[in-house]
Amino acid sequence: MQLDFDMPVVADDGLEAGVLDRVLVDRERGVLTHVVLRAPFASEELLVSMDLVQGTTGGALRLRPGRDELAVLPRYYEGRTSSLAQGRVDTSRVPQPPERRQELDEALGLSTDTIELGPETRVMTTDQAEVQLVGIGANDPGNDISRLRVRGPAGARADFPASWIDILREDVVALTVARDDILRSRPAPRLEDDKLTDLEGLSGMGGLDGDTPEEMFGPDFVDELRDKSGAFLGVPATGGPAEATDSRAVQPVGSGNEAGAERRRSPRG
Repeated sequence: MQLDFDMPVVADDGLEAGVLDRVLVDRERGVLTHVVLRAPFASEELLVSMDLVQGTTGGALRLRPGRDELAVLPRYYEGRTSSLAQGRVDTSRVPQPPERRQELDEALGLSTDTIELGPETRVMTTDQAEVQLVGIGANDPGNDISRLRVRGPAGARADFPASWIDILREDVVALTVARDDILRSRPAPRLEDDKLTDLEGLSGMGGLDGDTPEEMFGPDFVDELRDKSGAFLGVPATGGPAEATDSRAVQPVGSGNEAGAERRRSPRG
């Protein structure tokens, strides 16, 4: 199942339900747990458990509930960047007796290991070339992360296997491979019109806007990358970048969630 940000969402009754805005991931288990929707009938974003997701067909995300049922789902406030993901959820609109409110919160399955990934999340190679995250691939039925879909500054897209993930944070995902490894990946990166590309623009060092890595992510994170020397986090190496179809789940470690939360996102246009 491939979930790309801004893909259309369709309810079980066939009615349009908005677009996919971002996803929530339990990084300890490497599992996709929720999707966040921008819906035309709700002023806030909606939090949808993966239990309510049928899958993706025809470039659209299909849900199990009908559109009317979606209106009573928990709201998700992605702008609350000073809180962990579990603190960005509001269940007050869910029809549940007050005495069962705690039971509902627990049923959502959000924890301190839950992080939010979205179109503002950057993906960085070991030599500090950067691309932007545009989607997440997950295996059925467990919803473990199988790949990342990214876009370079020139518009080219590529899919990375989950085994390339070194550090997983809300603001940045650090890879175990360098830029040249990506250029040799299979399938080859492509532009929107499906033409092959050499990922022109991916070679820039530092931030996508010319900032240095220290300015974008802080010196502690950059030092952490350098100290790790590109080691896999519990995922055995099996040949490196040729694994473009690798479906193993990432096993992220490290806490960096709180430290990067405040600076991970710029205001939307």
